[in-house]
Amino acid sequence: MRRFVDLHTHSTASDGDMPPAEVIRLAESRRLAAVALTDHDTVSGLSEARRAADSLTVQFVPGIEISAKFTGGLLHILGLGIDPTDRNLLETARLLREARNDRNPRMIARLQKLGMEISMDELFEFAFASPGRSGRRRVRITNGEPAVVGRLHMAKLLVAKGYVRSVTEAFNRYLGRDGPAYIDKEKLAPRQAIEAIHSAGGVAILAHPVELRCNNNAMLTRVVRSMVRNGLDGIEVYHSSHNPIQTRAYLDLARREGLLISGGSDFHGSVKSSVKLGRPRVPREAVEQILARITR
Repeated sequence: MRRFVDLHTHSTASDGDMPPAEVIRLAESRRLAAVALTDHDTVSGLSEARRAADSLTVQFVPGIEISAKFTGGLLHILGLGIDPTDRNLLETARLLREARNDRNPRMIARLQKLGMEISMDELFEFAFASPGRSGRRRVRITNGEPAVVGRLHMAKLLVAKGYVRSVTEAFNRYLGRDGPAYIDKEKLAPRQAIEAIHSAGGVAILAHPVELRCNNNAMLTRVVRSMVRNGLDGIEVYHSSHNPIQTRAYLDLARREGLLISGGSDFHGSVKSSVKLGRPRVPREAVEQILARITR
């Protein structure tokens, strides 16, 4: 019997470097019981992923990851078990992509001022036309929804053009939150993100709570309780960036607040080479309430 799951992964539909079907096949090869594809602000890879899963044993969970407003660190909300054809969710994803599309040329302009010969045409050609590991093109369009282009594609283009040696260096020097080319994008209020997920029949999970950068557990508890009032369903307790102490604290918080428990790797492929699909080990029984809810 398969014992482990991964409910947080990314593909070429957003900022991963592995096509959706290959993510699913890798999950099968790792003998996972279930895997969720949760690309940023898009559902464009879900149809391909589902088709790949249909002939395999691994259970496929359709998902999405949505950025939301927060003062401090990063607030991301996972939607698990969503209907990718839901009109409200698709409209929400469209608005979020427009926010990215508004930011991209302004960041490119800043890179140009820093002396880099780079253009929007190059960025889109690089993101959409460069092959993934399978040799297929990156373009992923489902229900008229294109794949997402963002900072990771900029970082990889900077590497390809020799301005930096790695994606990590690109973020550290230019594209990260404190970098000279960084521009934040418009985000939804947490309630809006949660309502869009619920509209699509999914469960709303606070992703990688460590990224909120709360100073202490009391502050984190206040943030989580405010989100619960907005409809939050659960917490991503298990994540590749959580240490054992943090994992225990998030588990205790979820239990105290009566929230669902989730977990995943946040897999992106070779872009984040230290993050492996299926790691950390997330026991199926730890997330069985989520799996039961989204498959009923």
